[in-house]
Amino acid sequence: MYMGKTNVCENCKFWNETGGTDEGLVGECRRNSPSPKTLEGSPDTIIRFAVWPAVGQTQWCGDYEERPMETKEILERMAVIEKLESARKAKRAS
Repeated sequence: MYMGKTNVCENCKFWNETGGTDEGLVGECRRNSPSPKTLEGSPDTIIRFAVWPAVGQTQWCGDYEERPMETKEILERMAVIEKLESARKAKRAS
């Protein structure tokens, strides 16, 4: 079931963009703690590390929480609204 364009990882407060591919942006889901992983190198070497799940920007899950807008985004949206309102008023006056 697709949850819609807005309820996707790219817009989630837990998503951390890390790069991109030909198919779109990729990020880490930081909803939960990273999962421990182990790599075995040479016979005497074991490397332990932790990773967050890698997810694409259009993926989704049931833990989605909207990312708060940054001040820049709010100001840009307000400027667009003011411009549209001015154009509407000018059209009504003519």
